[in-house]
Parts: sequence; C-alpha cells; structure tokens
Amino acid sequence: MTTGQTDPNIASETPVSDRKYAIDFKAIEADGRSAAFLVASRCCWQCQQVIDEQPELSSDLKYLMAQIKSDCSQRADYLLPGTPLTEAIFRLLVATGNKPLTVAQISEQLSAAWASVIYMKDLSEELLVRLLETENDYMIRRVIK
Repeated sequence: MTTGQTDPNIASETPVSDRKYAIDFKAIEADGRSAAFLVASRCCWQCQQVIDEQPELSSDLKYLMAQIKSDCSQRADYLLPGTPLTEAIFRLLVATGNKPLTVAQISEQLSAAWASVIYMKDLSEELLVRLLETENDYMIRRVIK
C-alpha cells in the first residue's frame, strides 16, 4: 500500500518542506514481519472483536486500513498524547490511509490531535525530519516521486 518508491539514503535534493513520508508496507513484509498484524494491533477493541470473530480479516491489510481510517482513528484513545512520536506518526499515516504527508502536515495533525495537552511535545520540523530520515522499525520512509 505504498504510494511510491521510498529510499531513506537518497541525497536531500528535495527541499525539506516538500518531502513526503509514508509507510513502506513492502519493506515491512520483506523484513519478515506482517504489515497486516502491525496495522491490526492498532485497531480499537470493537474492531478487534470483529476480527476475533472473523479471523480471515486479520490478514486483510486493505480492510484493516479502512477500518482504522473510518472507525478506530475517530475515537479519542487512538492517538493519545503519551504515545511515542514515531508510533504516533505511524498511527497518523495509517489513519490517513497511508497518504504521503509532509513534515508540516504531520506536525499540524499531531498538534491538532494533542491540542488539549498542557505540555506539548516538540513537533518542530527539525526533530520530525531527523526522526523520519532515520531508519525505523515502522518503515516510515520518504516517498520518491
């Protein structure tokens, strides 16, 4: 479900503000992990019950992404302020259907989700770029157009 090629080792020809990031699900699978399992584990408890009753859904990545986008991500506990930043970005990308997002869009959407927090996390462009340009277990990578 990636929307383009990704390569974290590409030189920074693209201005930071124009770079977009998405989850590279093919890289997750190539790493010997299940992309569907990673996404399914972010489903709300109601969706988990449906999956438990219909186990075939647990391996349907498209179904799981659609459920999170339409249901789970709309719940208050989907993106809690205490969520580690890389996990929060992963959840945000899953909730948007893995639509590639710029650092500014990521910062804006996380800021909106955590607007009620007294002590806001650092969501500066510098920190997010450093985090996103570093290899990570979530396989969040820059999308190469």
